[in-house]
Amino acid sequence: MFYTLDYAMVSAIVVAPSGNPKEMPKMIDELSPPNLEEADVLLSDLFQEVQKWEGTLSGGTALGFGAEAVDSLFKTKVSFGNPRDRLIHLTEEIFSNSGTELNNIYKQQMREQFDFYYITLTVDLRPERAARFWRLTCRLDFNPKGSNEPIVQSLFPTQQWRSVMSFGVGMDVGLNGNLEWNIGVDSAQLADLSQLLPGDLQANLGSKDNLDAFIAIPSYRYELGHPEILTNGEGNSTCYWKIQDNELQKIGTAKFAIVFKVPKGTESITLKGLVWAEPDLNWLTADIRDVFGDLSDRLKQLLRQKNNAAHRLARGDAEEWTLTLPKTSD
Repeated sequence: MFYTLDYAMVSAIVVAPSGNPKEMPKMIDELSPPNLEEADVLLSDLFQEVQKWEGTLSGGTALGFGAEAVDSLFKTKVSFGNPRDRLIHLTEEIFSNSGTELNNIYKQQMREQFDFYYITLTVDLRPERAARFWRLTCRLDFNPKGSNEPIVQSLFPTQQWRSVMSFGVGMDVGLNGNLEWNIGVDSAQLADLSQLLPGDLQANLGSKDNLDAFIAIPSYRYELGHPEILTNGEGNSTCYWKIQDNELQKIGTAKFAIVFKVPKGTESITLKGLVWAEPDLNWLTADIRDVFGDLSDRLKQLLRQKNNAAHRLARGDAEEWTLTLPKTSD
């Protein structure tokens, strides 16, 4: 299901990656949402042209190297999980049962003003065959607006935790009494990981066996190289993540964690989600180089922009959910 979002944002100009896999483009704090239906049309046109010219070169009808690459990109799926799977009403009791003392400010808000919720939303990136990607963007819009507008309290993952994610270890992600994130790892890995974190976060890293927090995401792990992670939205009703990595296609199922609050008495909210993965056009143009000169001017002009134009060939998903908010008595 596709729908149109009013983003009120300007397009981003992103520096394309060089051929050196260790170099990453500069992260830009703007969104340039793709037209996913237009991307399907462009990829279909590109596939037909590459298949035609490769067939002319080889004298056959089987898919050539370049057509295989375009076809693998076209068939790659990006999809949301169900946000109802882990939607939890956060209460004083939940934190006390986990041995965590909740901050007095949040205690008062929970008693008098807001209901707090935790949600995990997953995104599944399933690259077909050799398809390569370099950036994943996920945008969430909580509704309604106005006096009953939900407020995003905190988000995970963030750039602060990139070094732990790059380490490739399994970790438990929990919420502490300040509604901030604590990370629990195996005791044998604790000393090495502590050295990677900035000083202000070292207190938030501990052993899984002694994690003083409500466990939000158990066994959290990514197989990424050196990701750049940009988040935005705390204190608002709209938030997003932008994850950039040279090995992004290895991300598999990405997990995004959100704590949000709603005015007491709110029974349901509407959540709109848009996610897209941008292909590495350096990879794609290298695979179709033998017929690149024969492509239409329109497609050549697009591909020559490399990853500046990658969002125009993005694979993605757009969904809208009505979520009934659970209560403690449920």
